[in-house]
Amino acid sequence: MKSMAKTLLVIFAIAGGLMVASQANAISFTKKEKSSLAAGKTVKKPLAKSGVDGFFGGTGYTVINAPIDEVWAAIEDWNTYHKVYPNTVSVKEVSRKGNRSLIRMEQGHRLLSVSYFVEVERNTEKNMLSFNLVKNKPHDIEETRGYWRLFPQKNGSTLVAYAVAVQVPMGIVSILGSNLSRALERAILGVPGSLKKWMEGPSGNRYRTLTASK
Repeated sequence: MKSMAKTLLVIFAIAGGLMVASQANAISFTKKEKSSLAAGKTVKKPLAKSGVDGFFGGTGYTVINAPIDEVWAAIEDWNTYHKVYPNTVSVKEVSRKGNRSLIRMEQGHRLLSVSYFVEVERNTEKNMLSFNLVKNKPHDIEETRGYWRLFPQKNGSTLVAYAVAVQVPMGIVSILGSNLSRALERAILGVPGSLKKWMEGPSGNRYRTLTASK
């Protein structure tokens, strides 16, 4: 667990670095990664220890052709998470107070599913939505935390960063096997790409309508 704690510190050190960025080129991307983003792809940057002993973590990036207020509305649209993200069964906002929400999540597939609660905190000044596992509530995973961070671009699009660290019990890892474990990592870091596909398709109209009515 000490190594897990150190890894989580790395995650939030990365987050701290992102807080001073305002454009895509302010974050450290290689030439190839910049080309991938420009082509509409998702850039995935797993941490060195991701995939080892039940730990999965890193950051995924993509550029969504929508303004930041629409993307913000989408990442708070809990009721559609099960439609947007692979292997998500249900997401429910249990309670909300100020800039914090208690969210119950259930994820899985035909082999198994897990449920847990996270506390979500909104920081609208930094366009950041962070989440942490609530350990005094029932949870089938050992740890998860991370954040969404949105960066408005000059052309009106939004650079999306999704950083996450998850510690899965080794019993679940044994059931998944190596192939499904690798697929889990790809799915976790590919979350921004799933959001992009959802928002740039017909379903994205709901957010344009929501933000226009404000």
